[in-house]
Parts: sequence; structure tokens; C-alpha cells
Amino acid sequence: MRLQALSVLLLIATLSQPVFARNISNEQAEAAKARDAVGDAMSKLSDLEQKIKSQEALVAQEQAKLQQYQADKVQTEKDLETKKSIFEQKSKVLDDAWKQRNDY
Repeated sequence: MRLQALSVLLLIATLSQPVFARNISNEQAEAAKARDAVGDAMSKLSDLEQKIKSQEALVAQEQAKLQQYQADKVQTEKDLETKKSIFEQKSKVLDDAWKQRNDY
């Protein structure tokens, strides 16, 4: 009886094995897709970080140019005012010279 019971248990265990050995290929495929999606997202993030870094460098260069142009503008405005003043003085002297000449 023991041998027969052992044989039945062995037979049950053998027949029930395929039930427990479930096919996990779907889970493996889904995990692989998820892993690839993570890799793609990491790659995209890295690319965007590089683009941001490049753009920030470009913005810094352009900001430096803008500051230089603004400083040049301020200096040019000062130069213009000085040159206008000189022009007004020279024009007055010329007008006076014409007036004196015409008075003779």
C-alpha cells in the first residue's frame, strides 16, 4: 500500500508539473519592452540635457554680446552729444564769420 500510495503521489506530482511550469514569455517580452522604454527615455533625457547645455552656452554668448552693444551704445550716445556740442559751437562761429563778412 505504501508503494502504491507513493506511486500515486509521484504520478500526481509528475502530471501536475506542467501546470506549475507556467509560460512566462509574455512577462519576459513586457519586461524587455519596459527596459527598452527606460533606455529610450534615458537617451532622450541625455540628448535634451546636452541641447539645454548648448543653448545655455549660446545664450550666455549672446548675453555678453548684448551687454557689449549696450555699453557701446551708451558710449556712442555720449560721443554724439559731445560732437553735437562741438558742431553747434563751430556752426555758431561760422554763422558769426558769415555775418561779419556780410557786414563789411
